[in-house]
Amino acid sequence: MSDRIRDVGFRDLFRGLDMAEIETPNEIKIPDEVFKRLLEGTMERSYLNGVSQFDYFVPDETERHGEVEWLQIIRLPVHPDNIEDYDLINRWQGVLSTLHIWGYRTVFLLQRTGGRTSLYLGVTTATQGVGSKDALDQMMEATAANMPGVAMEWVRHDQTKDDRHEKIYDVLNHYHAIGAVTGIPSFISDESRSVLQTLDQLAFGVRKINGRERDYSLLVIADPIPDNEISSIINRMRELGSEIHKYVSRSVTENQGTSSQKDVGMGGAVGGILSGLGTVAGALIGSWLGAPYLGSNLGRGIGGAVGGAVGMNKTKSVSINFSRSVTTEYLDKFAQYAEEIMEKHIARLKEGRNLGYWNVGTYVLGRTKMDIATVTGMLRSIYSGDETYLEPIRLHVLREDSNAAEIVKGFQLISLENENIDKMIDNEYKKKYEQDHIWHVFGRRYQYLSTPMNTKELGLTTSLPRRDVPGLRFVKTAVRFANNPPVLNEDSISIGKVVDMGVVQNNEYRIDPNSLVRHALVTGGTGSGKSTTCKAILNEVVSRGIPVLIIEPAKDDYVRWAMELKEKKGIPFHIYMPGASSFNGQPLEELAVNPFEPAAVKGAKVDLMARCENLVSLLVASIPSIEDVLPVLIDELVYAKAEDFFQEDFHSGEAVKPFLYPKMEDLIPMVDDLVEGYDPRNYKTIRKSLITRLKYLTRGNRGRLLNVTKSTDYDALFGQPTVINLSRIAGSRDKALIMALLMLSLYEYRISAYSYQADYRKRAQQNELLHLTMIEEAHNLLMNPSAVTNDSGNPQQVVADLFSNMLSEIRGYGEGITIVDQVPTRLIPDVIKNTNYKFVHRLTAPDDCEVMAASLALREDQKSMIPALEIGNAIVYGDNDDAAVWVKMNKPKE
Repeated sequence: MSDRIRDVGFRDLFRGLDMAEIETPNEIKIPDEVFKRLLEGTMERSYLNGVSQFDYFVPDETERHGEVEWLQIIRLPVHPDNIEDYDLINRWQGVLSTLHIWGYRTVFLLQRTGGRTSLYLGVTTATQGVGSKDALDQMMEATAANMPGVAMEWVRHDQTKDDRHEKIYDVLNHYHAIGAVTGIPSFISDESRSVLQTLDQLAFGVRKINGRERDYSLLVIADPIPDNEISSIINRMRELGSEIHKYVSRSVTENQGTSSQKDVGMGGAVGGILSGLGTVAGALIGSWLGAPYLGSNLGRGIGGAVGGAVGMNKTKSVSINFSRSVTTEYLDKFAQYAEEIMEKHIARLKEGRNLGYWNVGTYVLGRTKMDIATVTGMLRSIYSGDETYLEPIRLHVLREDSNAAEIVKGFQLISLENENIDKMIDNEYKKKYEQDHIWHVFGRRYQYLSTPMNTKELGLTTSLPRRDVPGLRFVKTAVRFANNPPVLNEDSISIGKVVDMGVVQNNEYRIDPNSLVRHALVTGGTGSGKSTTCKAILNEVVSRGIPVLIIEPAKDDYVRWAMELKEKKGIPFHIYMPGASSFNGQPLEELAVNPFEPAAVKGAKVDLMARCENLVSLLVASIPSIEDVLPVLIDELVYAKAEDFFQEDFHSGEAVKPFLYPKMEDLIPMVDDLVEGYDPRNYKTIRKSLITRLKYLTRGNRGRLLNVTKSTDYDALFGQPTVINLSRIAGSRDKALIMALLMLSLYEYRISAYSYQADYRKRAQQNELLHLTMIEEAHNLLMNPSAVTNDSGNPQQVVADLFSNMLSEIRGYGEGITIVDQVPTRLIPDVIKNTNYKFVHRLTAPDDCEVMAASLALREDQKSMIPALEIGNAIVYGDNDDAAVWVKMNKPKE
C-alpha cells in the first residue's frame, strides 16, 4: 500500500460531507389505534357503555329451563372464637364449583324487605331427564357437604302452608326499577380490607336520611359454561394473542454504501405489517368484531394506518467510499398491554377450567331508580379489587319500560340483541350473524348484559354475609369434634345423635350402661339441658331393671318425673320429701334416717363402732363451735351412748343388726354427767353450748328426719327406684349433713351386699352396674371446702373427704354415681378427676370452661364451643371414645 494512501485517515472520508445529505428519515407510523380499540372493545367490553340507553330488550329464546326451585338459607356457621377461622369464601366457592359440574343454572337471591334479610338459592335445569326438584336435592347436598353447619329449608310451592314461595315472587313483581352490574370482580390483596368484600353492607340494609330503609333485591343468575366452550374461548384468545405479539416489538434496519443508489430495507417490514395486521384486522377483528359498538370503520381505519406506512424508499446520491448500518427498535405499548391483558384473561379461563366458568348476570331490582343507583354503587365498592381493571365494573340503570325487569323476573339473562341489531353490523358480516347469531370474537356468551367469570369471581359476586342480620342467623358452630363414636352392642343406651359443625347427623351416640359404674359428671348452666340428659339416662337404666336413687336438694323436677313414670309405666318408685306428707294430692312416704343405724342388706352383720366413728365426724363438722372442747365432748357423748345401748355388740366388729337404735334426743340427758368434772367457771358455758347444739338436731324437719328410733328400710331406699327430695329442708348445713348420712349409708349398704350376697359380688366383679345414684345440685353435698375458722363447723369438708374415698372405692361394689351441677369449679376436685363420662352442656364462666375443656382433652379451637352450645347439646367424652363428641341429646321417652 502506498504512503499516500496510508496517510488517509477514516475521518478524512467525511470531510466536506454534510451529514444531513445522508440522513434517512424513518416515517413509519405504528397503528396503535388498532390495539386501543381491540382493548376497549373486545377485552374491556366498552360496547356495554351505552346499554342504559337501550329502548327495549328482547328475551333470549335459545335456552329453555324449568321452574326455579328454592332453598332458603336460615343460618350460617361461624367459628365461636374467631370468624376468620371458618373460611366461608372458599367453602362457598366449593359449593359453586360442585354445582357447575352438574350444569344447572344457579340463582342467588338476596331480598331486603321490611328491615329483614332473606337469602335464597335457586336452581333450574335444561338437562334432559333431570327436574328442578332433583337439581335442588343435589344443591342441598353440595351446600351441606362443602359448608357443614349451614341450615337450609326447602321453599315449597305445593299445597302446604309455606308462603315463602309466593313471597319471593310477590316481592320481585312489586319492583319496576332495574339495574345491572357488569365487570370482573376481584379480591383486594390487603387482608385488612378483605372483610369489606362481602354482602354484609347490603344484608344490613340501606337507610335513607329520614331513617327509612330502601327495599331491594339482588339477583345473580349464573349459567355454567361447559368445558368445550371454555377451551374454544381460550383458543380464540391465543390466536388473537399470537397476532398481537408480532407487533409488540419490531426492528428496522438501514444500510448505506458507496453506491450512488442507497436502499433502505423497509419494504419487507412494511409488507409484513400489511400482510400480518391485515390478517388480524380483516380476518379476526373484522369478521368477529365487525359488530355493534365497534363500528364498521375499524377495518378501514387499520388499512389506512398500515397503508400510510408503505412506499417509504428514499434515494440519495453521494460520492463517498464508506458503508453504514443502523438498526432501530420499536416497542408498541398498546400492543404490549393488549398482550398482557390477553394473557390474564387466559389465566382466568384456565381457573375456570379447574373450578368452573359461568356467564353471570348481576341485577338489582327496586322501587325507584335512586334505589338502583344506591345499591349498584355499593356493589361496585364490594366487587372492585386488584385486577378489576381487566374489565372495569360498570353500573347500568336501565329504563323501566325496556322489558329488562320482566326478563330478569323470569330468571333469564338479558341479551344484547335488539331490533336495531342489523343496522349495527356491516353488510359483509350480516350473513354470518344471521346464521349463528354470533358477532363477538369470543362467542355468544359475551353478547349479554352479563360477565363471563370463573367460580372464584362468582364466589365474590355472591359473597355470603359474615355477620348476624335480621332474618339470617349466624351460629357459632364451625368447630369439628369426633364423628365416629364407638360401636357398642345392642344393649347399649342411645343418648343422642352426633353433631358435626351444628348439623345433626344420622349416627347415634351410645354408651354402655355398665360404663356408668365408673361414674359420670353432668354439668351446664341453668336451662342448658342437664335434667333432660339425666332423665334420658335414668329412663334407660330403669327400663333395664336397674334400681336408681335420685337425691334432689332443690326444686321438684324428679318428684314429678317419678310420679309420672309410676302412673304411666307402673315403675314402683319410692318418693320421699321430708317436711311434706303429700305432693299434688298424692301421699308421700316418710323418710327416717337414724344416725346410729348402719345400713346393711337383710341378714348381714354390721360394724356399730365404725358407724359411730363416722357419725361423730359428721356431727363435729356440722355443729358450730367456739370451744375446742366441744368436739371432744361430742365424741365422748356419742361413744358413751352407743356403748351403753349396744353393750358387747358395740365392740364385736360384726354384730347382728339391732332392731332399735338410740335417738338424738337421748344424748341430751347425758350432758350433765359428762361435763360435771369441768371447772365451774366453764361448766355452765360448755353445758349450755352442748345442749343447744344437740337440741338443734332434734327440732323441725331435720328433727323429724333424724330423731327417730329406726331408719326407713334400706332395702327400699337402695334396692328399689327412689327419689329423695330435700327442698323442704332449710339451710345448706342441714342438707349437707342429711346427704352425708345418706351417702354413708349407701356406701355401707353396697359393701354389705358385696360381702354377703354371692351373686351380687360376682356381678360386681364383672364391672356390672347394679345400682345408680344421681345427685342433683351436687354443690349442696360436694362443695369444694374453703378455709374455715374455728368458730364454725365445716360439714362440706367432711363430706368431701368421705365422698372422695367413696368415688374411688364404691364402683368396685357395683355402684355408679352420676353428679349433676351447674358450676363444676365449686365441686371437689375428685368429682372431675374420678368420673369416667363427662356430659358438658353450655357453660359461660371462663374458669368452668377451662376446667372442663381440660377434662375433655379439647383442642384450643374446641374450647370456645362450650359457651356456644345450644340447649340440649353437650360435649361428651368417656373411656370408649377416641376423642370428645358433640351430641344432640335425646329427650326422655314418653
